[in-house]
Amino acid sequence: MTRFLYDAALFALVLFFFPKLLADFLFKKKYRKSLKLRLKPKAPGGGDKEVIWLHAVSMGETKALSTLVPHIRKSHPDAFIFVTTVTETGQEQAKRSIPDADAIHFLPLDFSWITKAFVQTLRPNLLILVEGDYWLNLMTEVKKCGGHIVVVNGKLSEKSLKRYLAFRPLARTLFSSVDHFCLQGESYLERFLKLGIPPEKLTITGNLKFDIPSAEPDSLETFRKSLKLKTSDRVITLGSTHDGEEALLLTALLPLLTEDTHLKVLVVPRHPERFKKVKEAFHHPQVIIVDKMGVLPACYRLSYLAIVGGSFVKGIGGHDIFEPAKMGIPTLFGPYMHKQVDLKRQLTEAGGGMKVKPNDLTETIEKLLCDSKLHLEMSEKGKYAAQKTLGVSFRTWNLINSNISLEKKS
Repeated sequence: MTRFLYDAALFALVLFFFPKLLADFLFKKKYRKSLKLRLKPKAPGGGDKEVIWLHAVSMGETKALSTLVPHIRKSHPDAFIFVTTVTETGQEQAKRSIPDADAIHFLPLDFSWITKAFVQTLRPNLLILVEGDYWLNLMTEVKKCGGHIVVVNGKLSEKSLKRYLAFRPLARTLFSSVDHFCLQGESYLERFLKLGIPPEKLTITGNLKFDIPSAEPDSLETFRKSLKLKTSDRVITLGSTHDGEEALLLTALLPLLTEDTHLKVLVVPRHPERFKKVKEAFHHPQVIIVDKMGVLPACYRLSYLAIVGGSFVKGIGGHDIFEPAKMGIPTLFGPYMHKQVDLKRQLTEAGGGMKVKPNDLTETIEKLLCDSKLHLEMSEKGKYAAQKTLGVSFRTWNLINSNISLEKKS
C-alpha cells in the first residue's frame, strides 16, 4: 500500500509540475537529453561481476562521488562500476571525472514499473547514494535483489528533518533500507539520530569534497589567455552564482573596479541555462562571464580572491567553499549557508574563509585587496585546513569495504 500511494503521489507531482517542465523543455532546452532516457531506461548487464552502483544528483555530488572510485577500483578491480545522475550537468561531470566507470546513465524515474525492471536487470551488490537522494522504489528493489545500500557524504538540513518527522511512516521505510550512513559532520549526526536511526548505523567520516583534486596548473596559462587575462591582473572569481547574486556582488565590486583597472572579475553562473542571460545583463570591460562547464576550479586557481555564490540569496543554502580555500585562495561567502553548516564552521574556525553580509562586501573585499598580510594569513590557513581533512574518501570506502560483503548474488 505504501508503494502504491508513493507512485500515486509521484504521478501527481509530475502532473502538477508538468507546465513548468514543458516550458523548460521547449524554451530552456532542459531535460532534452535526460527525459527519454529516464522514462525508458535500458539497464546495462554486469554479467557475473560484482555490481557497484554509485548515484549522485548533480555536478557537485558527482565530483564528490568521483573521489571514491579509485579506492573502489583498487580493492575490487573486476567490479562493474555503474554511475547514475539526475541532472544533465551531473552526467557531463561524471563523464569527465569518472573515467573508471563501466557505464554512466541517468537515474530512471522512480515509478515502480520502471525501476523494478531496471534494478532486476542490473542486480547491484551495492548502491551508494551521495548525500542522500532517497527514492523509495529504487531502494526497495535493490534490497529485494539482495543488494546493500550505503549513504556517503551524508547530510540532512533542518527543513528536510521537519519533513521526514511529519511523514514518519515514509521516513521509516526509506531509512530502514540503508545499511550505513557515512556523514559529513556532527550536526548531521544529531539530526539523523532525531529520526530514530540506530547510532551503530551512523559514522562521521567527513566531507568527500575535501578530496576533490584541484585544477592542474599546467593548463592554466592557456586558460588565462582564453579569458584575455594578463599575469599582472588581480582576479576575483564569483563562483556558482544564482539569479540575483551577480547584480548584488558586481554592485559591491564596481567602486573597486573603477579604482583599479588591473582588477578583473570572473563570473561563473551555477547553471548553464543562465549563461546567455547573465552575459547579456553585464557589459563591463573588467567583468568576464565564463560560459563553460567544468572550469570553475581553474578560475579559482587564477584568483586572488574567491566569492562563492548560492549564499547571498535565500533558498539555496550555499555551495562548496572549501574548493578555493584549499588552493590557498581567501574565500568569502554570504549569510545563507544552511546546507553547508559543517563546511562553514570548519573553514571559518580555521581562518581560511569569512562570512560577509551584502552591505559589508565592498569594505571586506577592499581590505583583502589592500592588506597583503591578512590575505597571506587566510591563504595559509585555508591550505592548512585542507591538509588536515584529506583522506575522507579512503576512510569512507575503507569503512564500507570492511563492513559490507559484496559477494555476487545467485
